[in-house]
Amino acid sequence: MKALFQFLKRVLKAETFSPEAFVGRAAVIALLYAVSCIAGLEEYTAFLSGTSANLNLSWQTAALLGLIHLLLYFAFILLVPISLITAGLLVGWNRWRHKFTIPAQQSVVRMESKGSPGT
Repeated sequence: MKALFQFLKRVLKAETFSPEAFVGRAAVIALLYAVSCIAGLEEYTAFLSGTSANLNLSWQTAALLGLIHLLLYFAFILLVPISLITAGLLVGWNRWRHKFTIPAQQSVVRMESKGSPGT
């Protein structure tokens, strides 16, 4: 449980468009969808056909539970892969960009070691 809280804390403190934030959001959506499936909310998506899955609940409650599961399903199918692909592209971009940049400290040291131009 402590590891989960540390992970959530890192995700919340990560920059908005960092790879860690995209992976964290994908993990949160996947976790919420898994909880929705384990809770059995997929049976409440029957509101789409105009029927109620559970006669002990009002149609408003059943429709709300079905809508929650439906939104989590679409988020899991659409947003999780997009977030993971984006995180992978960002990691690749950051590695490629750092390969071709010259650190500012090295260029300053080189200029100082050459001495003044008139000597």
